[in-house]
Amino acid sequence: MGSGASSNEPRDGAEIIESPSWTRTVMFSQRYYADGLQTLSKGFAKINNNTIVRTRAGNGVSDGAKWSRPFRRGKHVFEIVFPRQMRGKHASVGIGLKKAALVSDCNKTLVGSDEHSWGVDLVTKEVCHNKQKIGKFPGILTSLPDRFYMYIDMDVGSLLFGQEDKFFGVALTDEHLVGSVVYPMVSATQTGAAITVVYRGKGKHIDGPIRKKRR
Repeated sequence: MGSGASSNEPRDGAEIIESPSWTRTVMFSQRYYADGLQTLSKGFAKINNNTIVRTRAGNGVSDGAKWSRPFRRGKHVFEIVFPRQMRGKHASVGIGLKKAALVSDCNKTLVGSDEHSWGVDLVTKEVCHNKQKIGKFPGILTSLPDRFYMYIDMDVGSLLFGQEDKFFGVALTDEHLVGSVVYPMVSATQTGAAITVVYRGKGKHIDGPIRKKRR
């Protein structure tokens, strides 16, 4: 799996790309409030549904965590807070299958370290899958900021990133992801690293102006 993976990072100096319309029109349901970071390696402690802290001493291991609910179809928006000073040697974010590893050697990017995960290293900017580096992301920034959005498009198998007023582009696309069941993932190597992940809802394509229903 993953032979069709490719990186689609924006080039340095390239024209700013407009974000897909669905990333700006998000629908949320109350049933999602119980969701959170659930499956953790032993190196993480859970503060609440959305925040975890790496408690393992030392940086010899990369620890990971997965979201509680998997996704197979549709478009989804996650807000991630991961301060740059806490990212350590190989912090990463992305998506993984149920079998994706939650612990690895600190000298490699955890999310994307095997055939079961796809990720972006927040320190080296490498896009990784199946032990291979398939690109660099984001091309127009030194690194992703402390707070950013991760967009998951399961309809085409893409992972995208941005902020409220900026779109950083498509990090990767893999046609093998279409029809797969994936979990959002994060990882850290630094002791005390605090990561917050919040599900903002499903991205929707809406034709025409958005109007409030009037009585």
